Amino acid sequence: MTKSDGKGSRKPALVRILTVVAALMIGGAYFSPIWWVALKAPNYPAETFPDGIRIHFHMNGVFNGCTSQVAPKPGQQTSWGDEEGGLNCVEEMDVINHFIGMEPIARGAALEIAAAPYLFMLVGVMLAAFLVYAGPFWWVLPLSGIVIPVAFVVDYSAWLWWFGHNLRSWAAFSVKPFMPTVFGDGKVAQFSTYSYPHYGFGLLCAASLCLILALLLQRKALKD
Repeated sequence: MTKSDGKGSRKPALVRILTVVAALMIGGAYFSPIWWVALKAPNYPAETFPDGIRIHFHMNGVFNGCTSQVAPKPGQQTSWGDEEGGLNCVEEMDVINHFIGMEPIARGAALEIAAAPYLFMLVGVMLAAFLVYAGPFWWVLPLSGIVIPVAFVVDYSAWLWWFGHNLRSWAAFSVKPFMPTVFGDGKVAQFSTYSYPHYGFGLLCAASLCLILALLLQRKALKD
């Protein structure tokens, strides 16, 4: 291990390995569902909506999380919803939210979604630089990947607050402003709500842990 001279230095092999692994996981997370939300109610029976009204949050948008029935009902040739290309629960959730005066899902995080490809490319460049650079402020480079899970939860929570506190007065069903559930189970009117991280969030957390370890190892190497 060589001490930094301010112009960069050799990296411990484990630091490089952890950084590359973290970069791959962050890249994989970009194309994966990060969080999922579902609504269940008696008027959406499990035999028709096996996952409830479910949507998946990705870094580049919100996508349908519903699947059609596994098997057709007796006497039918296809599962319900397949005739029209399957269930679209993003639209269905917008319809439900409309009744309580909530804005369409597409109104949320539009700037973040547009910026996400560039931000992730920037993180990739910073992690690539971390593989070779150990000069002043080197620790800023891995931080770019470490903060992603926290930044997502903070932004997600802020938008949930905005949706729950900007209800339209023309709503068919009036509810008081509320904070939708960020993590766990909840209740809104007759709907049971579910909000949990998906495997993409697990990739981001694992990448963050790898980069924290890489940062600590690099810090130790520079002190030795």
